[in-house]
Amino acid sequence: MVIFLYGPDTFRLSRKSQEIIEACQQKTHNLNFAVFDGASQNFNDFLTILRQTSLFEEKKLIVVHRAGETHFKEGFLKNISQIQHCSHNIILCHEGKILKTDKLLSAVKKIGKTQEFNELDGIKLANWIIAEFKHYNSAIEPEAAMLLGRWLGGDLWHLSNEIHKLAFSGQKIITVEIINQNFKEKVELNIFKTIDAIAAKNKPEALRLIHEHIKQGDHPLYLMAMIANQLRNLLAVKYFFEVEGGNYSDGSLQLKMNPFVFSKTAQQSRSFTFDRIKDIFKQLVFYDTAVKTGKIEVAAAIDFLIVQI
Repeated sequence: MVIFLYGPDTFRLSRKSQEIIEACQQKTHNLNFAVFDGASQNFNDFLTILRQTSLFEEKKLIVVHRAGETHFKEGFLKNISQIQHCSHNIILCHEGKILKTDKLLSAVKKIGKTQEFNELDGIKLANWIIAEFKHYNSAIEPEAAMLLGRWLGGDLWHLSNEIHKLAFSGQKIITVEIINQNFKEKVELNIFKTIDAIAAKNKPEALRLIHEHIKQGDHPLYLMAMIANQLRNLLAVKYFFEVEGGNYSDGSLQLKMNPFVFSKTAQQSRSFTFDRIKDIFKQLVFYDTAVKTGKIEVAAAIDFLIVQI
C-alpha cells in the first residue's frame, strides 16, 4: 500500500504519519521500519531498501520525506509498476503545496491513497482547537476557540503548545476572558510601543519590537490583528476628540474602552493625523489581502507594512 501525505500543514501531516506508523507496528510484529529522504538520498537506495529480503520475509514500512522532490518523483514514476506490486507499506510525505496536476499525486491516486493537509482557518481551525482540548480531557468555549484561532493563527505547532498549557492550567473550561488574559494583555503593551515607534517614524525600533514578539512565539497574524485593532482605537479616539468634541474624563466610558487603553491611545492620537491613520489602514488592508491570497508570507507582510508607513 502506498499512502501520499502532503500539504503546508506540517503539524497534522506529521501526526497522521505517526498514527499510520503506530498502526502498522501494532499490526505487524517486528516490523522492518526504514526512513528515506527524497531530497538528499539517491533513488537507487530507495529501491535497494524495497528489494531487500530476509529469512523471515518481514513486511516493511518505508517512510519517505520530501517525496515531492524532482529526482525522487522521477524515479518513483519510472519504477511504479514494481512499486505497485510490492507487499510493503510506503508512506510518502511532502511538506508543502502539491499541484492537482502533479504526476506523482495522480499516480498514487491510482495505486494507493492520498491525503492533503491545508492550513486551517476560521471555523475549521476553531473546531480543531476544540477537538485538541478534548484530546487532553479539557474543554473550551466555541467563542474562545474562535478567538484563540484569530490571535495565534494557523500555526498548529505553536497552537498545540499553548493548548497543552491551557488544558493543564486547572481551569474547568477555557473562556473568552481566559484567552484574553493569556494572550491579548501580554502583547498589548508592546503593541503600544510599536505604534509609538511608528508615530516617531522610528522604523528600526518598530521592526525590532515586532521581531521580538515573533521570537517569543507570538504568531505574525496575531500581531497584525493587534496592530489593526490599535489603529481602529486611534481612529475612534481621534474622532471622539476632534469631531465630537468629547471630554477626556468620560472618553473611556463613551467609547467602551479599557481606561488604560484609552489613556495610551489618547496620548498616541496626538502624533497622528486622520489621513495618516487612514493611509496606514489602506496599507494594512493591502497586505492582509496579499497574505490571505497566498501572495506573501505574513511575517514579511508586517515588515513591508512598517517599512512603507
